[in-house]
Amino acid sequence: MPEKVIGVLGGMGPEATIELFAQIVRRTRATKDREHLRVLIDNNPKVPDRTAAILGTGASCLPELARSARALKRAGADFIVIPCVTVHYFHAALQKRTSLPVLHIVEETVKRIRKRHAGVRRIGLLATTGTIQAGLFQKALARTKVELLTPSTETQTDVVMKAIYDIKARGATAHARSLVRRAADELVERGAEVVIAGCTEIPLVLKDGDLPVPVIDPIAILAEAAIDEAGGRRKTECQGRGIPRP
Repeated sequence: MPEKVIGVLGGMGPEATIELFAQIVRRTRATKDREHLRVLIDNNPKVPDRTAAILGTGASCLPELARSARALKRAGADFIVIPCVTVHYFHAALQKRTSLPVLHIVEETVKRIRKRHAGVRRIGLLATTGTIQAGLFQKALARTKVELLTPSTETQTDVVMKAIYDIKARGATAHARSLVRRAADELVERGAEVVIAGCTEIPLVLKDGDLPVPVIDPIAILAEAAIDEAGGRRKTECQGRGIPRP
């Protein structure tokens, strides 16, 4: 079967888009350039704030998402991946506006958790307020016996969201890293057996191995799902040269 072309609908934010592309490259089993997959990226930072759109205090994301989807289709993409968790609130609406399949980062993440962490009963979630309010992970985990732990309202507002916007503004700073670690530690103290880095900025400052429990990286999981969908060859863990397992 011929390889498919990956279309990345990015820009939410640009750093997360860079990280997804890097993860696709790192996790592809290749010995020369030609064995890597073709990847088209539309880095569109003009998509309105996702949390504001979900909470009804900002403009809809759909017009810009559809615009990028059309651009990727014209460029030759066979399917789309989006390195932003929150925007998947609009996944069904976007899928109606494009003929290209759009992989779902939350569904791929939950699928991986069920496979590799089947015995887990309490999962901590670090995500945007929009993702939590939209219930993206809650709905995906609804058919399981897993309890999803989210930060307190105060921690969510004063720690998690501040960290996310700090990363968007200044990159993976030590301040953002300390904020995210503080919120993650609170979830672990409450009994979280794994922690989902459920906003694509968070894996930039929180890695597997930073906590006494596994950290689940949706960017890495989406990268592997994209490789599989494109018909590429994925590295095994031992071939990954130190790539942490998501």
